[in-house]
Amino acid sequence: MMNDLPWHRLTLVQWRDRVAATSATAGLEAALTRIEQRNSAINAFTQLLADQAREDAARLDSLPTHKRGPMHGVPIGIKEEIDVRGAVTTFGTRANVTPKTDDSAIVSRLRRAGAIIIGKTAMPEFGAFPFTESEGWGLTRNPHDLTRTPGGSSGGSAAAVADGMVPCAIGGDGGGSIRIPAAHCGLVGLKTGRGNLPTAPYRDLWCDLGVSGPLTTTVEDAAILYQVLSDSRLDNDHSSPRARSGNVLSAEPHKEDTHAGPEAPTKFRIGVHTRPLNPLVPPAREHIQAVHRVARDLAAAGHEIVPLRLEHRDPTAAFVTQMFAGIREEIAGLEHPDRIERRHKVTRVMGAWATPWVVRWAREWSETLGEELDRELTEVHGVDFLLTPTLSCRPARAGILTGKGAVASQLSSLSSIAFTALWNVSGHAALALPAGRGQDGLPVSVQLIAPRQTERGGAERWGDRGNCEHRLLRLGAAMEAHGVLHGAR
Repeated sequence: MMNDLPWHRLTLVQWRDRVAATSATAGLEAALTRIEQRNSAINAFTQLLADQAREDAARLDSLPTHKRGPMHGVPIGIKEEIDVRGAVTTFGTRANVTPKTDDSAIVSRLRRAGAIIIGKTAMPEFGAFPFTESEGWGLTRNPHDLTRTPGGSSGGSAAAVADGMVPCAIGGDGGGSIRIPAAHCGLVGLKTGRGNLPTAPYRDLWCDLGVSGPLTTTVEDAAILYQVLSDSRLDNDHSSPRARSGNVLSAEPHKEDTHAGPEAPTKFRIGVHTRPLNPLVPPAREHIQAVHRVARDLAAAGHEIVPLRLEHRDPTAAFVTQMFAGIREEIAGLEHPDRIERRHKVTRVMGAWATPWVVRWAREWSETLGEELDRELTEVHGVDFLLTPTLSCRPARAGILTGKGAVASQLSSLSSIAFTALWNVSGHAALALPAGRGQDGLPVSVQLIAPRQTERGGAERWGDRGNCEHRLLRLGAAMEAHGVLHGAR
């Protein structure tokens, strides 16, 4: 029973329900106590905003029921690269020292939906690696095994949720940085589609590669968070109907928010692809086994499973160009750029070739790749979804980057991004889902990708105007409800 669970075992939905029965203040104090007890060992949070959070909780407790948003009283962690009023945006460095005076657009939406911003979460400098560690902030560790990494670059967000410090958190994904830590920590991680969430006040996140998105313990929680993050009406009015209902999985959505009409299909054609981008980093056996196990369960539920092999151009040049350009732009905006790690001083020099003309080429090439992959998935293979491993590798030891320079650190990252980075270049939405544990006792994950448009009946067939995130979340929710997924918290 939910009432018997301690706060740190609650999902977002359960937390919100308990707050309704108790108070936002009670929930916040439980989260702060958990952080105080656990953060010294895990290092998930780098900045706590306890005083402001307590003020926010007291204000939320004074609201009448009809003015409460879909995340009323839910504490949430925010990745360091996202602006939060009263906190320093460090990008994982020690090179900024001045707190921000305004929230980013997505944080503003979270506040208007009733969320309590409890603090900032750890990341490697500039989010450059799939391991959350830095000279300035130390090692962040996986709650399932403190000798292992939680992944990155949103490792602080994932570790905080996996350990129950908060029921949900926001990460950023420029090459897999939401999905990788979701996989290592047994969570649901949604990489949103290109351009579907605002990046303000920043022009972009690593050019066209980066997006923000949720890390949660359930698909339902991810759906609630995504709806809040994507609802522009929350920029002005936290009491809008969509803000109040707040759940794309609602059985009775508002007419203007319908995401799966009566004609939406219940059986899908799902492609299975297990070849990594880089053949030199073959996937771990547990990861292939997890994909096939999930595929069998989907087939048993009536879906059509189609083994396939994607054929596409190598996205490496477009990826590396935008990554280097994005890091160089972030370095240029620092207050004290001399304080960054030596390997990123090298990155700044190495990336000098990423001129505006080259970046423009990379962005145009990326959009073309996305269109080509859409055609391959829908016209050549005729699939509604693609199922792959999330990662090639198992969780590495914490501290894997210690003593490594820029090139060695990037080489250490290749097996982590072998199934994720392609979809950052193409701009597709992708969903990492927990799929049990490996022989090492640590979580295993699978990844779902949705074409941005479907040839098999068009958007009308779905009743949702072809929204990729909603399609992914609906299938993920069905898998969760039928026991196909196995979270590890």
